[in-house]
Amino acid sequence: MLTLRTGELLEAALRALEVEAPAGFQLWVVEALLAAAQPAGLPTPDAPSQVAAYAETQGLGSYAPPPVPFPLLPAAPALLAGDPGADWPAVARLLLVRYPDAHRVRLARLDAVGAPLGRDEHPLAHLTTWRADLAAPLHVWYLPPLPTADDLRSAEGLRWVVTRLLGPGGCPWDVRQTPRSLRAALLEEVHEVLEALDSGDTAALSEELGDLLISIFSQSEMARQAGHFALEEVFEQVSRKLIGRHPHVFGALAVDDEGQVLRNWEQIKAAEHARKGRPRASLLDGVPPTLPALAMAQKLGKKAARAGFNWNDISQVWAKLREELDELAEAAASGDPAHTAEELGDTLFVLTRLADWLGLDAETALREASAKFRRRFSGVEAAAARQGRSLATMSLDELIALWEGARYA
Repeated sequence: MLTLRTGELLEAALRALEVEAPAGFQLWVVEALLAAAQPAGLPTPDAPSQVAAYAETQGLGSYAPPPVPFPLLPAAPALLAGDPGADWPAVARLLLVRYPDAHRVRLARLDAVGAPLGRDEHPLAHLTTWRADLAAPLHVWYLPPLPTADDLRSAEGLRWVVTRLLGPGGCPWDVRQTPRSLRAALLEEVHEVLEALDSGDTAALSEELGDLLISIFSQSEMARQAGHFALEEVFEQVSRKLIGRHPHVFGALAVDDEGQVLRNWEQIKAAEHARKGRPRASLLDGVPPTLPALAMAQKLGKKAARAGFNWNDISQVWAKLREELDELAEAAASGDPAHTAEELGDTLFVLTRLADWLGLDAETALREASAKFRRRFSGVEAAAARQGRSLATMSLDELIALWEGARYA
């Protein structure tokens, strides 16, 4: 049983670790540290709720809450103390959320009166399977401060990198960019994120989301230097917006279904715009004109449907689609290109409404169909090449045969 008070414990631990008393150090008992990693206000796996967590809804396993906010300040040194029965491997796993694998941790063992029994040092990643010495009643870990340049598992680390690039002595290319000159890069990064999503490549998705963050942080740092706004305001505005638009989560409002959530969302958005002096004249306002045409059409249709401008059941949607197809055929037969284009547009628009009724995203469905076509056509080209022929020399029947073969390749 330990007989040391907090001050004596600290002095004994620092002596055992052979560490001088650092300024601004953090002292944590292991049990308190692990408890602080599950702060109040975040859902826990056993919290009673009528709404399952994302992981459970998607069939991905049980929900595990993240350590938000992270209980330690990595820029300051930390001293962790506990008895041999403490869950030290859980401490190591918690620390690895923020600290790099190679971060050196100094460990010491003390007896009941604070006398040192031994000391060693390990990379943090090696401590996830570490077992305490049961003969020592007290164990302490010392984490030296994490330099900002090494704090790369955090928003602060990325902000440091971007600020360095756009600051004095930074990158000659970066400092000559403007928010508008980076527009194309932002659009490209968004499309690369979508490509990673469509391919199901989670490693690529992690990388591409990081590239997208570069654009967000760069735009924010340029705005800060210009005196417009800073990254903190970006964080604050989006956090307040999410909280304000989810009164059924962060407030006492009760909702019956997803439809009510969406209706509340639109009403809250309209009130927000009115408060900002930017009231929207139409329920269809707020759809970016730069969206791909198919996505824009579905977004417009959804907004109109939330206002009640919708069919009563899906059979009416199918009937409308058949009507538009008949009108498209008539227009095409008339030989009027302008009228044919108009009817084709009407047909495509109704298809986006059908997608909505089917619970599908039209843009994603078409993108996946295009990817499938690309794969199968590449199979046709490969099959023709194996025959020593080019597609231009083959008959339609031969091409269709290769196409059918590519279906099962």
